Amino acid sequence: MPLRNVRFVLPVAVLCGALVLTGCAGSPPDGTAGPSTGAPAVAVRDLSTHTVLLDADDPVELALTTSQTVYARSEVVVLADADDEAAREALAATAVAVHAPALLADTEGAGTGIAEELERLGARAAVVVTGEERSTADDDGTDAGTPGADDGTTDADDEPGAASRRVADAAGVQALAVTPDVVEGEDGAGPALEGDDLEDLGSRLDAMLGDDPAVSASAPGGAERDGADEPRLLREVLALVDPTDGQEAAIASLRAAGAVTTEVPGGDLGTRHAVQTVDRAQALTVVGVGSSFGDAATFAWRVAAAERAAMLPTGSQHLLPARYVAVDATVWDDPAAAVARAQAAAAAYVPVDDTAAEGEDADAPEGPVVPTLVLPVSATAGGPGEDGDWVTQEDLDALAPLVSAARDAGVYVLLDVGAGPAPAVEQVRAAEALLRTPGVGVALHPESRVGDGTSTTSHQMSAAELDEVTAYLADLVSREGLPPSLLVVHQTRPESVPDRSRLRPVPQVEVAVLADLTGGATTGEWVWNQVSAGLPEGVHLGWSGPASGVAGSLVPTDPAPVLIATS
Repeated sequence: MPLRNVRFVLPVAVLCGALVLTGCAGSPPDGTAGPSTGAPAVAVRDLSTHTVLLDADDPVELALTTSQTVYARSEVVVLADADDEAAREALAATAVAVHAPALLADTEGAGTGIAEELERLGARAAVVVTGEERSTADDDGTDAGTPGADDGTTDADDEPGAASRRVADAAGVQALAVTPDVVEGEDGAGPALEGDDLEDLGSRLDAMLGDDPAVSASAPGGAERDGADEPRLLREVLALVDPTDGQEAAIASLRAAGAVTTEVPGGDLGTRHAVQTVDRAQALTVVGVGSSFGDAATFAWRVAAAERAAMLPTGSQHLLPARYVAVDATVWDDPAAAVARAQAAAAAYVPVDDTAAEGEDADAPEGPVVPTLVLPVSATAGGPGEDGDWVTQEDLDALAPLVSAARDAGVYVLLDVGAGPAPAVEQVRAAEALLRTPGVGVALHPESRVGDGTSTTSHQMSAAELDEVTAYLADLVSREGLPPSLLVVHQTRPESVPDRSRLRPVPQVEVAVLADLTGGATTGEWVWNQVSAGLPEGVHLGWSGPASGVAGSLVPTDPAPVLIATS
């Protein structure tokens, strides 16, 4: 795995180019302070874990959780009403400009959680951002006449920012209301404050809190004040965001704290672009924003796999969509010849062009056609053998050159595993030395197993037993930072896997049931119909047939198999 003490070298231009919700101008990647704005004393937490997932769907909760996770203290916070959509860009730009957490006040609730957060942070001032100008008045009730800014003391409850000011009042924090103009940051990085608004905000904060020498990092214009603290910001932290409406505050808080942000559409860390981004960064901490990244364990695995940067033959860290065309090989085969045979078999399924001609399999799965080698690592034996396990083993070291050659040539590998009376997972675990290689999966044959008549039954593997194999592979994939693995289960009849409806794929393992021995037109159709019926959602289908003529009309099209075994 990559070392964690390397510099965070991901170029800012790469990360910021596509961002819409936030910009990067206010938070340089090395964690140093951005342009001086009279930023208040602020300190971030030590993010001790390598991955952090912020997956709340509610914008108020997400913003609050982000502040709690990232900030140790901040004498200024930036607030906006949760229902003030027009304030979102200005909220983000303001928070980044002053290196302060951005929080949302729920207009329908009491806001006690936000008020408590302000107290925890030691906040002394709240910049209340609104998306439209509100009425302002001096202490004598006359119009102050200051566009977009006032002291926040005379607003009606139904005016913009009212919920935010109530939260500030509840926490005993001074409120400074602003309606700043925002512009696109450099290189289209997102919203940023204009020069006049930036200078004005710094001056007003200094006027409000400048009596304390620890309040401000520096005065507007860059002249440092005696005794001022520099903001202590995050360093070498990469924030991955799948931006949706309502995440602006959370993302702004991360950027304001010094994190570098980049978009990952759909939370999909398996794409080539996402893998390359995370791999280049080698960040000390990777933060995920959005529920689309899955749960915390899945996010941690995806980050580890991206940092290892091992691609599958599909060109990404996704097994699907693709069609796998498999041929058998043995330990005696020349690796180069075996690879060439797999590539030739797969070539028969590569479309001539992007338009399906008449008679072609127009329903075939999208994605590349992947040549695949099936290597036997063990097989069910005709007798118990010296160790009584009814299984013969191949020398894994002898198979390693075949696996290596396949990996180098973009060929997927399935390890054919036999089973005796012991749980199938034990035989699969025996091949772990090869399974640690990216792009290596497992094929099982329930109908060939020899059971003991007690804990296991001959010619069967239960769904629970197969789930144990899935769980083992998922743990191995997560532990080693591998891309997902493929588990193939051969069947000629559904009864060989009782309770098939219980089969459950997991993010780390794709499961395919392969309709086996379907060479004849009559028997092939019967087997396919039997095996393909009633599979649970998420479990894929495969098909096997003779080595010759497979690319013709025998291959089913409804549904189209994702795996075709040609020998």
